[in-house]
Amino acid sequence: MRPATTARITSLLYDGVLDPCDWHAGMAAFGNAVGACDFHLLTTDLAQGAVLESIASIAPGHEKAVQEYEQHYALIDERVPIAMRMGPGQVMLDHEHFSDRHISRSALYTDCLAPQGMKHTMGLMLRVQGSVQQYVGFMRRVDQPHFSDADRRLALHLLPDVVRAAQLRARVDQLARHAALGLAALDTLAQAVAVLDARCRIQYCNAAAERLLARPGALGVRCGQLHCHDSAAQARWQALVAAACARQGGPMAGALQPAPGPRGLVVTVLPLNAHHLLAPRHAPMALAVMGEPAPAGGPDPRLVSSLLGLSPTETRLALLLAAGATVKDFAAAERVSWHTARTHAKNLLRKSGCHRQVDLVRLLLSLPAC
Repeated sequence: MRPATTARITSLLYDGVLDPCDWHAGMAAFGNAVGACDFHLLTTDLAQGAVLESIASIAPGHEKAVQEYEQHYALIDERVPIAMRMGPGQVMLDHEHFSDRHISRSALYTDCLAPQGMKHTMGLMLRVQGSVQQYVGFMRRVDQPHFSDADRRLALHLLPDVVRAAQLRARVDQLARHAALGLAALDTLAQAVAVLDARCRIQYCNAAAERLLARPGALGVRCGQLHCHDSAAQARWQALVAAACARQGGPMAGALQPAPGPRGLVVTVLPLNAHHLLAPRHAPMALAVMGEPAPAGGPDPRLVSSLLGLSPTETRLALLLAAGATVKDFAAAERVSWHTARTHAKNLLRKSGCHRQVDLVRLLLSLPAC
């Protein structure tokens, strides 16, 4: 095969990580290169007994046959276990594993493939993650010979890029689902939340933040930036956001009260990692939480956990510290060693972006209550 042809196939597959049309075109081009008439990519979850994704080059009039395969044959396809034993990056040619007698008696071949005019299969296991398997089969018509060693060599040449692209595509799909869920959850929060860059420009606001910033007050939006009307508060605000984005020098997290008053608005600033789903353009961002100070009862545990990315144990430690307890008190309450408690405390400081325990307590007490 010409290098230009293999380069086109791999280019389509990598473009297909983000574009479903290119992914389909890349699979079809792979099939054409090895002399297949059709392909069917299937992702199943054996634990759930479900088909998660099905992409096929469906010939006109065969749509019903593909649906029947997904419903009745996909989870018991005898070709898949063989490909799975061979593992990702290997090529399964069915004629090397099934005799003509077996094929003539197999419900899969006689009742599913034969009516569609297909017989011989080249199978590739692309991904195995727990109970999730992703398999692609390339089929030839009944009047064509089985796949040859030359076809296998060509497939093996392309396979590393196919497997890598499939893994990237799965990761992107997972991130997209998590991002959608995360944004949906943030939009339902009663607390006002915004994502800012180092220049205080707003990258994201949830519904509560939009409502709060639309009202007259000590904090507002000016030229797309979250801005304090008081000049002294604005200077402090810019320094807090810049430090959270830069993650170097002084505390990376803090709180600010833009206007005086015991029940005035408090804005808490936290660093947001570049790989976080809410961080646009994969750049360091700051997370601003706006609301009233927490009363004596302490901050909302769910908010503490979700905003700081804490484990349940770290959340319990944070709440105890906010209530005035010590790390030793936490060790006694949890029945863990002092060393273990200190490890949790260090993780808590690292995740919150605070350098000292007193800064952490101030940050926690600035968060809104339940």
